[in-house]
Amino acid sequence: MTKLHTLLKKLRKDKKIMLPALAGVAGLLLLLASGAQTSEKTLAADDYFALRTRTEEALEKKAEKLLSTVAGVGKVRVVVTLESLEETVYAKDGETRGDSESDQHVVLKQSGSEYGLSERVVMPTVRGVAVSCEGAASAAIRQEVCSLLCAAFGVSANRVYISRMAE
Repeated sequence: MTKLHTLLKKLRKDKKIMLPALAGVAGLLLLLASGAQTSEKTLAADDYFALRTRTEEALEKKAEKLLSTVAGVGKVRVVVTLESLEETVYAKDGETRGDSESDQHVVLKQSGSEYGLSERVVMPTVRGVAVSCEGAASAAIRQEVCSLLCAAFGVSANRVYISRMAE
């Protein structure tokens, strides 16, 4: 504390040093503030990535459980890639006055808090599914697996790839 006190006394006496010192402190504060914003953005990106990974893993486990019940499939591994995560679509209230239109989200108030009126929830969209299974040598099993995954995930057959598992 005494060193800081001594430094402050020197700064008060020598006006030439005070301005650059204040500029340095201000710059340091700006760097710290921008670092905090960056870490918040990174945290949000990390949260999104973690949620996406958890969702993909949950879908993979469900698909593996389902495919393991199909006769002839044998051991199975599934990889699911998502196009998008679950998304909430909020209701809008449109208004037309003359030539201009305006849309605003419908906001509800309850117990002192505000929230948007949810119109619908769009489920995650699957980009593709890759399967490795023991029974993939059989064309009939590949067709069965493909049909099952297309129905389960709502994807077309060209978004499903099935490969024979290594022995």
